[in-house]
Formats: sequence, structure tokens, C-alpha cells
Amino acid sequence: MRRDQGDAGYEWVNAWAASAMAETSAAMKGEASIAAPEAAPAPAPAPTTAPFAPFPPDQLVRDIAEIERTRDALDALPLVASISARRTQALMLVPSRTSDMVPVVVGGVLALVMLTVFGAAAAMTNLAR
Repeated sequence: MRRDQGDAGYEWVNAWAASAMAETSAAMKGEASIAAPEAAPAPAPAPTTAPFAPFPPDQLVRDIAEIERTRDALDALPLVASISARRTQALMLVPSRTSDMVPVVVGGVLALVMLTVFGAAAAMTNLAR
């Protein structure tokens, strides 16, 4: 903000800075602290409403009741429907044709092949020395 706008709401900052500078310079010179002339105290800001309204006294009870209703609704869903819904949910429109074990088996086979190949390469480099 510019000073020439006449905003006196922040003038207390200027008064505080001036008094702090006067105290600092007096302390550095070894003199007693001389208080700077006080400007007229800025009026206290008008009380405003808090950014968040206070919670009603029964808010916790309402939240717990809502959680219980949601939990009971989820418990009422059949287990098979939730599993099939989860399976088609991840970027697919149709359920997958393979079981969940296929990627695990393929990963295990690849790990054994790589272990064998790199083990043989390490043995060959060790024997070549």
C-alpha cells in the first residue's frame, strides 16, 4: 500500500518500527533506552466473525450418526457385487479375462530367468580374470 492513501490501519507498524530502531541505536551506544514519541494508538480492529463458525454442540453426535448410516449401507451391499464392481472399475469397461495370478507367475518366471542370466554373466566375468 502507498502511504499517501491515508490508510491509518497500519500506522502502528511504523510507530513500532521507529521505537525499535530508537531502542536499538540507544542500546548500541550504551545509553539508556529513550522511548520514541508515541503516535496516537491505532483504533482496535472491529471484531469480525471467525473464518469458521463455531460448531453446534451436537455436531459430533450428528457426524457419528452419519458415519454409522454409511457403514450400515456399505455392510448391506452383497460381497460378490462389490468385488466384480471393483474389478471393472480400474480403467476398464469390461472385466479382465485373466485371473490375478497370471501377472505374478509371469513376474516370477522373468525374475528366475534374469537371475540365471546375470548369475552366469557374473560367473563368466569372474572366471575371465
